[in-house]
Amino acid sequence: MQQVIIVLADTTEQAEKNEEFIELVQAADMEIKETFTQNLKSITLRTYIGTGKCEEIHAYLQEQEIQRVVFNHDLSPLQIRNLEEILQTPVMDRTELMLAIFESRAVTRTARLQIECAQLKKLLPRLIGANTQLGRQSGSGKNKGAGEKQLELDRRRINARIQELQRELKKIEAQRFNQRRARQKSMLPLVSLVGYTNAGKSTIMNMLLEHSSPYEEDKKVLEKDMLFATLDTSIRHIDLPDGKSFLLSDTVGFVSDLPHDLVEAFHSTLEEVQYASLLVQVVDVSSEEYARQMEITQETLQQIKAADIPMITVYNKCDQSGYQYPQVHAHDLYMSAKEKAGLQELLDLIHSHLYPDEKHVELHIPYQQTGIYSLLMKHAHVISRRDEEDGIHLDAVLSDTLYQKYRNYVICLKEEG
Repeated sequence: MQQVIIVLADTTEQAEKNEEFIELVQAADMEIKETFTQNLKSITLRTYIGTGKCEEIHAYLQEQEIQRVVFNHDLSPLQIRNLEEILQTPVMDRTELMLAIFESRAVTRTARLQIECAQLKKLLPRLIGANTQLGRQSGSGKNKGAGEKQLELDRRRINARIQELQRELKKIEAQRFNQRRARQKSMLPLVSLVGYTNAGKSTIMNMLLEHSSPYEEDKKVLEKDMLFATLDTSIRHIDLPDGKSFLLSDTVGFVSDLPHDLVEAFHSTLEEVQYASLLVQVVDVSSEEYARQMEITQETLQQIKAADIPMITVYNKCDQSGYQYPQVHAHDLYMSAKEKAGLQELLDLIHSHLYPDEKHVELHIPYQQTGIYSLLMKHAHVISRRDEEDGIHLDAVLSDTLYQKYRNYVICLKEEG
């Protein structure tokens, strides 16, 4: 286990996030030996923190065996380089910390490729910055020293590797597209579990899998009390008691200030959420920060363009809080996945959202309204499509919500139910 010190250079907005940051450091299998804090009114361009704080940390490092200094902030390549020169110790910022956690959790080839690509993109600006600094020191771009030539070679190798990884990830994305298209043809609705990391999404998925028939043990997903236990989207088939079915996906957990590099790296994984008919937000109601975590979940859904999808909220871990369970209030469910208390209520809620008052209709969508066509392909059960001279003819089963919204395009109401 690495021994580290952490630096909390707080602004007013970030003070409440320190506890979560400590959990992230511990999740990376690091032991915190000391914590340094500084209340910043403004950020120092050269080192993020002030000169006096740098000297204080350096003095401590002289007397202790510390492997790394970890900041609860994203640092520029220049700031990291300057800090490492002053402190004479490797410096890690928040994005690098999360990448390290993700790397240790990665199981599938896809996750490993995504993480390696993000790590190399994070490393590249440092090499470019170091190359520029060496070039200034040499005084001429024509007379490159050995160190500068090596940096240039490293930069080229990293760029080549990034391009190779991106090609591999595009192939995987194409495979996922084909798989998604096949799922859409099956007309089974997709339900996505979303929420803060370690809220209990995988536990709920396994609970629903155990209830589904036929139950297969090897279909269960990793269930562990740790941050980011799930990095890949797992999709499973779930049967409802009345014979209807749906697809259930478990996604990577959200966290405050999810780094852009990680959102970009896991774009193909997160985008599965966009195609869901229903979101189930899982909340750890035993956490004192659960309200803020719900806000962060909503912000992340906005970021991945999934905030407008219908959602039910599951307040999980009621066995560790003072809430009564199981109980349902409108679109909210209070339950304990660990005790399997609330399973039937959850199934009933999902059923009522996926299969409300449905209407079997025929629609005519003008070619100018391709947005409506795309939405119906995502959220309705399209039985058949026929291209006509002035538009698209659809035979589809619509929820009452979709029917009311697009009833002007309905040319025939075939049945109700």
